[in-house]
Amino acid sequence: MIAFNWGAFIWSSLNGHLLESGLGYLLAPFISIGMGCLIYHEPITPRKMLSTIVALSSVVSLVLLSENLNHWTYLLIATTWGSYTYLKKTTSLDAVSGLFLETLFLSAFLTLAIWAFNLTIIQPNESPYQNLLILLAGVVSVTPLLMFSFATNKIPLSATGFLQFILPLTLFSIGIIFYEQTIPKLSLALLMATASILAILLAYDLSTATSLNAKKIRDEKHL
Repeated sequence: MIAFNWGAFIWSSLNGHLLESGLGYLLAPFISIGMGCLIYHEPITPRKMLSTIVALSSVVSLVLLSENLNHWTYLLIATTWGSYTYLKKTTSLDAVSGLFLETLFLSAFLTLAIWAFNLTIIQPNESPYQNLLILLAGVVSVTPLLMFSFATNKIPLSATGFLQFILPLTLFSIGIIFYEQTIPKLSLALLMATASILAILLAYDLSTATSLNAKKIRDEKHL
């Protein structure tokens, strides 16, 4: 799953389709939330349910109103990442062991693919600074994956889904600001509305969690 997800994300990034990759990661949390409710029977409050429905409606409207979207890209990213999240939740391995096995499997698969299809690895002939950036890309990729693997075993799957909304909104911003990808004004308004809803929801959840932790600490002091 992660191989297909990375492949689609890298392809979309290199070919200027950051909006599609952002849209894929915007749809993926809904898959995680749905799996958490249907498979793990995780409770979801009416407030979260209403916010999820409104956000999903905004995303669907964004797809329908946007032009020249590469549909298979965001659908592949959404389904593979949503499925990957579910698999990480069901595994009994810890974060480091799971990520190590994933990396080992992908390395072996890539080696076999290079041998079977007689592929060549092109070394970049750029400046040392750019070569360093390429090497650091691996560290940048592993760090959030390790933290993600750790979090999926500690918090409900539906909560993981809500936190995943941070990534696609960041990708949308990069695509619009740095890659100058065009987006209709109405679609942009829907995206901003979705971001506002999710920001309010996240802020409310964080404040609730802070209050519960403070109450727990006070109760422990009285014991």
